[in-house]
Amino acid sequence: MAPMLTDMPSDRLNALVKHPFHRENGERLIGFIKDLRECHSAEDFVTFQRELLLATLAANRARAERSRVIKRLRKGQSLPADAPDLVVGDPRDVEDWRLESDVLERVGRQLRSIGDAMAWRAFRYDRRYILALRRNESPGPMTLSKEGTVHEIQFAEQQWIENRCFALLHDITDCLRIGDVTVFRDRGDDEQDILLYELKTNPRRRESTQLTRTRLAAEALHTGGPLPGPDKAVLVETGVPYATHMSVLSDALGRAHQEGLKTMRVPGQRGLLALDIAAAGNRWDAEEAARQFHAAYAALLRRMRLTVQRICFSSGDSAARNTMAVPWGIYPLQPAQCAGLIADVLVFTVTLSSDDLVDELGKHGLDAEWVLPSGAEMQTAQPVMIIRGHGHQVTMARAGLEQLVLELSDLQVWARGMDQLLRKGKAGRQPWPYFADEYKVWA
Repeated sequence: MAPMLTDMPSDRLNALVKHPFHRENGERLIGFIKDLRECHSAEDFVTFQRELLLATLAANRARAERSRVIKRLRKGQSLPADAPDLVVGDPRDVEDWRLESDVLERVGRQLRSIGDAMAWRAFRYDRRYILALRRNESPGPMTLSKEGTVHEIQFAEQQWIENRCFALLHDITDCLRIGDVTVFRDRGDDEQDILLYELKTNPRRRESTQLTRTRLAAEALHTGGPLPGPDKAVLVETGVPYATHMSVLSDALGRAHQEGLKTMRVPGQRGLLALDIAAAGNRWDAEEAARQFHAAYAALLRRMRLTVQRICFSSGDSAARNTMAVPWGIYPLQPAQCAGLIADVLVFTVTLSSDDLVDELGKHGLDAEWVLPSGAEMQTAQPVMIIRGHGHQVTMARAGLEQLVLELSDLQVWARGMDQLLRKGKAGRQPWPYFADEYKVWA
C-alpha cells in the first residue's frame, strides 16, 4: 500500500510535491483533461487513450527501474550499470531512491485517475457501469512485461483498424476491474453497443472465476441480476434526476486561489473549506498556514452550528484510491482545478451533521437511525446509518456517505432517491442506487 500524504513527515511531503516529476505531471494532467473534454468520436478516444497509455507505461517502467535499484542497495550491493538517473538526491542513498519511487507511484495513480475520467466519459456518465465493473481486486500497475497487457493493446488496435471502434483498456483505469476491454460500437442516431471482453492469451486455459464475474456484471447491467461479489448486491434505478451544488465548489476554489483558503456554505446545512496550497504558501509560512486553516475551519463549524456528531470528508490524497468515487477529471470545474485536486495542490473538505442528514430523510417519511458510535472512526464497511421505509430497510456504509458528501449532492434529491430505493427494495438484496440524468452534472 502506497503511503498516505497525511502519514508522511512534513519535510518528505514537501519534497514529494515539489519533485520535478510531480510538477511536470501536474501540467500534463491539465492537458489531458482539456483533451478529454474534446473527445466526441471513436477516433478522438483512440488517440487520447494512446497518449495516456504511453504516459502510463513510462511512469510504471520508471518506477520499476527504481524499485530494482532500491532492492540492490538494501542488500548492500552497488548500483546496477544500467541504473536510471536519480533526478534529485544522492544516488548512494536508498531513501532518495525511495522518494523518487513514491513520486512515481503517485504519478501513476494520477494517470489512472485520468483513465477513470475517460471511462466515465466513454460510458456517457452512466454510473451503473462503474458500479458493476469495479467489483474485483486491482490488477496492479500496467506494464508491457505482462503478456496479457500486450495482447489487450493489440486487441484494442485491431478493433480500431478493422471495425473503427474504440476499445477501452481496463488496466489503464482504476475503476474497471472486471473484464479486460470494453468495445464501443456506434449504431447511429447517438446510440452505441457496449461489449465487454475477457481476453485469453492461451485459448485452452480455463479462467472460470474471471468469466463468471464478467457474466454476472453483464447480467446485472442488462437483466437486473446480482452484481459480482458475495454481498448479494443489485442495481436499483431511483428514477430521480441527479443534482449537486458544484457551483459552490467552483466558487470556493476560485476564491482560495486568490486568498489561500476560503470557507463557504453549501445548501443542506453543510460547510465547505477549500485550500489552495500554492496560494497559501505565498501568503503564510507552513506554521501560520496550518494555524489559519484550523482557525477558519473552527469558525466555519461555529457559524454553521455543526456542534453535534459531524460527518467530514476531504478530497485529499484520494485520486485512484476509491473505485466508487467520481474522478476529479470530470468534475464541472476548470481543467487546472481538476488537475489540482488530482495532484493534491488543491484540497476541499465538506462537513455536515448526522442530525441534519436524519432530519432530511424524515421530511420524506423515512425513519433514519445513526448507528455509528459517537467518536468512533468510520471504517470502510462499517454501518453508519440505517434507513427504514415502505417495509424495507437499507444500511448505509462509508462509501455511500462519502459519495453524498464529496459530490455535494442535493440532499432533497438524495432523500427522494432513498425513498424510491426503499419502495423498490428486494428482500435479501443489498441495493446500489443510481440516479437519472447524471450526464447533466458531469458532462
